[in-house]
Amino acid sequence: MPSRRALLSAIGTTASVGTAGCVGRIRRELRGYTPIEGPCDDPPGAWPTAGGDPGRTGRTTTVPPAPDATAVDLLASIRDDNGQQQHALSLPVVADGTAYFPVTGGLAAVVFDAPINGPMWNQGLEDGITATPLLACEAVFAPGMNQLAALDRTSGDRYWRADAGSHHRNDATVAALDDTIYVAGGGLAAVDIRTGTVQELEGTGETLALDDDSVYTTRSDSGIFAYDLNGEERWHISSKEVRGSPSVLDGTVWVPDYHGTVSAIDAKTGEVHWSHSLPGVNKIDAGLAVAGDEVFVPAGTGTTSVTLDAATGEIRWAVDTGIVTGRPVVGDDWVAFGRTNDGVSVYDRSTGEERITWSRTEHHFGMIGGLVPVEEGFVIWEGPSLGLSLLR
Repeated sequence: MPSRRALLSAIGTTASVGTAGCVGRIRRELRGYTPIEGPCDDPPGAWPTAGGDPGRTGRTTTVPPAPDATAVDLLASIRDDNGQQQHALSLPVVADGTAYFPVTGGLAAVVFDAPINGPMWNQGLEDGITATPLLACEAVFAPGMNQLAALDRTSGDRYWRADAGSHHRNDATVAALDDTIYVAGGGLAAVDIRTGTVQELEGTGETLALDDDSVYTTRSDSGIFAYDLNGEERWHISSKEVRGSPSVLDGTVWVPDYHGTVSAIDAKTGEVHWSHSLPGVNKIDAGLAVAGDEVFVPAGTGTTSVTLDAATGEIRWAVDTGIVTGRPVVGDDWVAFGRTNDGVSVYDRSTGEERITWSRTEHHFGMIGGLVPVEEGFVIWEGPSLGLSLLR
């Protein structure tokens, strides 16, 4: 069977080609088509995708804000054609001091140093965008309900749009690997980053994570799946309790379920290494974080956030955070939780000792839906109110 990458590259300008076996149907969306030719190296300190990397580990090399950090409203000068305030519909992605995020009717880019000047650009799109975008190859990719749109990162001009939709407001529906974007939207598709060629895979999923040779997806009605990069199923674990995205690192897949149970699964075989129900953890929607030999589990709608030994699943420490609906962010020696009703707190990664909290009341945050790290700061998505603030 020809490889996925070879098939995507060979398609040229043909609109539709049938292929045998698991690789599925291939096509290119030609409306407004311009190929992407920029370099594909991520800039230092970038947060180019939900969870920070294709494995959704939540890891960062940045440092937290200073204790006296202040908050800036990144949406203050973003208005629609009628002069109405626009809102951030999901977590942003970040590179070079700029945040990219979906707004009503399109996608916007805001520079951290001058948000009062309004957006660097605000590009209207025909398709509703509610999922977290993706940065790659000097472009930003917006996963809509029915299409994936590729825009120039600097100007907002469109390169191409492809028929590969994401039907869920979730922080993990697209990821990039080997010049290919994988899209989970009920079905599973692979899209060539440069040309917009779409390869429909046989797989299924609402969320996804990637490692070097596999795609891991979840569906709330059927469980956890592993596929090779051509969409051939490797294993499946049945469950109707999984809402958050998987995380994958060093040959293990970690998945939380809706009732506070976290499982560690062998990425190659699907064997469950361990599965533990965690007291005080409930209804995790956004996934967890993993770094080194530790797994960091948010409280969800529960009361307690927990750090586990990655090899055994045993609890290393637990802390009363209250509700935490977003994925934790993990640095070299710290972990941060966006505490939905209370503020942003940083804890010592080894001991769980609280280092500092920036209170929601003092900094005038809305209810906190998630964090994105930037150098010496966080972008805070205020989920229920759809606000967006920079704490730095």
